[in-house]
Parts: sequence; C-alpha cells; structure tokens
Amino acid sequence: MTSAPVQAALLQTFGFSLSALLAAVVNYAYYVLLAFVVAWVLISWFPTYPSSSFLQALYDVVGRVVDPIMRPIKSVLPPLNLGGMALDLSPIVAIFALSIARRLLLLIIAGFVAPVTG
Repeated sequence: MTSAPVQAALLQTFGFSLSALLAAVVNYAYYVLLAFVVAWVLISWFPTYPSSSFLQALYDVVGRVVDPIMRPIKSVLPPLNLGGMALDLSPIVAIFALSIARRLLLLIIAGFVAPVTG
C-alpha cells in the first residue's frame, strides 16, 4: 500500500491537485444549490400545482432538494407580514448561509488541505 504523500505526488504527476478538485466540488455544489433556491423562489410565485407532467416533475425535484434547506429556517423565521401579504425571508437566509458555508469550506481547503496535498 502506498502512503499519502506518494499518492498525492502521483495525482499531481497526472495533472490533478486534490485541493483544487475539492474546491471545484464545493463551488459546483454551491452554484447548483443556489440555482435550486432561485428556482424554488420563482416556482413559489405560482402557488398552483402545474398541469404539465414536465413542470410537475420539475416542481417535485426542486421541492425535494430545497425543502431540507428551507424547513429548518422557516421553523425559526416566520414570514414577515406586510399588510395583506407575507414576505418569506427564508430564501435570503438560505442563500446567505450557503455563501458563508462555501467560503468557510474554501478557507479550510486552502488553509489545511492545500499545504498537505500540494
């Protein structure tokens, strides 16, 4: 069995950097989740369930991805009542939290993983 520095050296000889790969995964995950949150906001403007099977599938997928993120935020943060309408602030909090998580993960990768793996 090869040791970790040898494996890191082998990855680098083939043009891969483990820290760059992890940073790319974090960035891609952030942007995918951000797109789902924005899609959820846009879908929420149309409260009726869509009649098209494609739109129903899209509605269900977006809901299944975003609900685990939004449900804890909505349980803590009630909608802001503005006269006859309510403003849901949970997408703003979710986007802010995703941004902070992304920055923290990238700092951890740059500060701890990159010096070890190169």
